[in-house]
Amino acid sequence: MFAYLRACVPVEVDVTLLSVADRLATRGERAQESIDAHLMLAGGVLLDAVRWDREGPPRPLVRGDELAEALGIATGPRVGAVLEELTAAQYAGEVRTREQALAYARGLA
Repeated sequence: MFAYLRACVPVEVDVTLLSVADRLATRGERAQESIDAHLMLAGGVLLDAVRWDREGPPRPLVRGDELAEALGIATGPRVGAVLEELTAAQYAGEVRTREQALAYARGLA
């Protein structure tokens, strides 16, 4: 979900609704089954998209320079990639505190 929302910024709600409109145009055998499944999925996605639109991505639990120091690596693209993974984990509820974020990052490194 995090990757989807991040990729759709700043039109995450619009893209989700457009996917529903596109699916509603489905025709043919088993079309209704496909539409129903998509509507179920899109309902959950839309809730997250509206929240993301309202609140934005999670606020980082740790800064890049702090992360680089804790991991003993130079600042740069690697730190950025780890920060992105941390933000995704935070969004998913896998990490909630700075200490958990650092432990998670150590596991990635």
